[in-house]
Amino acid sequence: MSRRLSQSYRAFTGKAWPATAAAGPQSALAAVARLSDPNHSILIRALLDREALADARPSAPFTGLSAAPSAYAMVTERSERVREEAAFKFLEFRERWRKRLAWVQLGPFLQRNQWYQSVEGGVAAAGKGTRKDSKMLYLQSLHDMASDCERQVSFLSAHMFRLQGDLAAVWHRESVQDDRSKLLPALEAALRGGEAEIFKRLRLSLGDLAQETFMERVGKWEKRIYANEEDLFRAMAWPWQHPRFRSGFEGFMETFADVAEALSAAMFSHYEAKWNLFLRGLSPLQQTLALAAPANPSEPAA
Repeated sequence: MSRRLSQSYRAFTGKAWPATAAAGPQSALAAVARLSDPNHSILIRALLDREALADARPSAPFTGLSAAPSAYAMVTERSERVREEAAFKFLEFRERWRKRLAWVQLGPFLQRNQWYQSVEGGVAAAGKGTRKDSKMLYLQSLHDMASDCERQVSFLSAHMFRLQGDLAAVWHRESVQDDRSKLLPALEAALRGGEAEIFKRLRLSLGDLAQETFMERVGKWEKRIYANEEDLFRAMAWPWQHPRFRSGFEGFMETFADVAEALSAAMFSHYEAKWNLFLRGLSPLQQTLALAAPANPSEPAA
């Protein structure tokens, strides 16, 4: 997980990112196994078995097996365009919702829905701030914003997944010549669906994260009294009220957008690093280690 994502998550939720097991060889291998498509795993096993035959091994492996210079050049060019698109999409998103969550737009709407009540000493929010109250306030003020934010991440994810398909096509045309050169592309294909599913789950969890965070952090509000409705409005989402923002609602939107943007950036970084690794191909030493593995794990290598 990136530092940027961890920091934005803490700023939004007030909590650290959920702890995960420390990375190690066994946990990494288990993660790869969980991601792998069984059908491609069978193909990889078959290719390894064929390459384990003595007459299938070349006497002098060549450098960069399955390397694809043209596809490698595409990574930097296309991923940079996706990053620029992401920056533009989130800039548009923030500007759009700063206007919609401003007092002049959202304030009268909440007034019509009877969220302001006169009390001794000023004005307070209706209800007591129970989970039911805070959920209703969230649904009427911030739910549409969170859904819109998730759509931005979905749009960018689709861009990145299309890029994967384009890169794989160029890679296969450029590098696949025999069974040995199929191994690395087969491994990438086996992992691709599992990778996409991880980012899909994270993207789809954004809406629940927004709602649960609002309900958990806002808490009781029956004793919060303000001089007028506008002051009350600015403080209704008080955990995100900050001098940088015109209201807690805007602060919620900005810090939530930080999480979504950081998640998108983490996805881009993952795929850039992955393709930069795969498209270099296997070095002679890596080829030797891969092909020296026994066809049957219970048998010693020749």
